[in-house]
Amino acid sequence: MQTTNIRSNRHIFIPQDSGSPKDGLFTHISGLGQLARLDFERFNLAGDVIFKVEGDAFPTSQEDEEARIGSLAYAIKKLGNEVDAAEFVRCLNTICDGGDARSRQTAASHYYREIAERGVGLVLKEMALLAMQLQDFAVMETEEEVITFSMESQCEDDSPHDREETSLSLFEQELASIKKMVSGGRRASACQPDEFESFLDQMIADGFDGDDLASRVESFENLMQYDESGAVIVMSAHERTIACGQIDSELTAEDLPAKAQYLAAELRREYAAGKPVEEVWDDLNAQLDILFPVSGKTESGERFYSHANRELQSSCREVLETILAECQSDFHLTALRTNKAYREFHKALRGAKDTKAVGETMKAAYQARETGTLPLKHFTALTTASKLQRERLENARPSRNAHVLLKEVKQASNGKLRYLAWAMYGSNQPEHPVHKLASQEKAAVWQQLKSRRASATAMVA
Repeated sequence: MQTTNIRSNRHIFIPQDSGSPKDGLFTHISGLGQLARLDFERFNLAGDVIFKVEGDAFPTSQEDEEARIGSLAYAIKKLGNEVDAAEFVRCLNTICDGGDARSRQTAASHYYREIAERGVGLVLKEMALLAMQLQDFAVMETEEEVITFSMESQCEDDSPHDREETSLSLFEQELASIKKMVSGGRRASACQPDEFESFLDQMIADGFDGDDLASRVESFENLMQYDESGAVIVMSAHERTIACGQIDSELTAEDLPAKAQYLAAELRREYAAGKPVEEVWDDLNAQLDILFPVSGKTESGERFYSHANRELQSSCREVLETILAECQSDFHLTALRTNKAYREFHKALRGAKDTKAVGETMKAAYQARETGTLPLKHFTALTTASKLQRERLENARPSRNAHVLLKEVKQASNGKLRYLAWAMYGSNQPEHPVHKLASQEKAAVWQQLKSRRASATAMVA
């Protein structure tokens, strides 16, 4: 029975190398589930980055595409002079007459760069001269002249044999053409040139031999397999790529030996604390030497050397290097490492036991944002962390005192509800247990009290 490693997303986007790209792709698709296959077909891979190609929400026409850089408004904004901008657009229209949107954009971008380097006057003069030359070579023909010329030339060139063929029907002309093509032992097919033979002759002529020639032949065969059923996707100007994620590493903390898996958490903790990487590796290597000693003495005093422990240390270092690379690409861990204020505020948020403390911490973080000691992106991350912490506190199991009060409110009579509402309000009765609860538990008790009073009022009515 085949098992699939679901620790990462590599098994979705990277097919196994079976030697045949086509068969390997079909085998990979057939082994995916429905959701995984949708992800594989929708997203693409560039290195380790997962991306997708999307079109604009409102596709623009060719005229709108040209107007982005070749319009008069853009020229005025770029050149700062209406007269120069009008001359620039006039010359650009003449130079790019008959071209597509892409050529117009390229030409306009080229001349804007020339203007930035050499000045407006000189470049406009060159554009005007080029436009005049193009106008001199242009041939202006009316539709009547073209039709007259084609009819006269056809009448002059037509031979009696051609006139005889034109008198035949289209079917008879096509039948005669086919008979002429297959007559005399002719065949419609012809020998196709052998691309591989031409490639091999060229490699031998260039002096390649041995392993170098074999590697080039293998590369050529792989390309031929891809070209057999592949397609070249050309993106238009109305499409864009959007990065959606990244391929997970093949190595994770689970690949460490059982007694060394704590090193992954220690590495992340020391990295986030801002400890220099060199010191982190010194500590990790020292612990690996203790966990998997390569050489030393036994209890009897004999020296030993363990090749197995050497390989274990090597594999552990490889896994830890992968985890360190993931830490360096993680925004949150890097922010904890590089910004002391962010580290302190985040620690205060995660250690808060009261939503009131969460609010006070965010006020202090906002003040740090105003003074410039906390960047905006770090403040945004703290805002998200504060919302998550509030959710944790509000959904946490209530304390024993809160549970007792909630039970008391649930079983209280109408008179007891009025008393509890008075006792819990403000400083009417400071000794009441509700004032010793956390803010989120107070809110829960008050909500329970309001619900009970509303239901009691509805029953009386």
